[in-house]
Amino acid sequence: MVMDVQGIVRVVIGYSKIPDADGELHLEVEYRLKPLNLEFLQKLYNISPNDPDYGVRDLIDCYPINAEQAKTLQPYVIDGVIDLEKYDFMLECYQI
Repeated sequence: MVMDVQGIVRVVIGYSKIPDADGELHLEVEYRLKPLNLEFLQKLYNISPNDPDYGVRDLIDCYPINAEQAKTLQPYVIDGVIDLEKYDFMLECYQI
């Protein structure tokens, strides 16, 4: 079992569905995730553990969350709900 990448925090971020006057979509909610297994995320996003790009392999890039992924990730969300009716969600991370 491969634990997640050391030194990062995983979050799901909900963006507004309707752009503002400048065409921008704004961050509306951010929910931190409980610690996850990297293999779990790779499988959820169909990413090879042997991908040569560490940004892809370690899921450092931002990834959209579909309905199936939202259902799978929801038990790991701290104090929030992945509501795809209200927001467009992305799986993101940042370094601590």
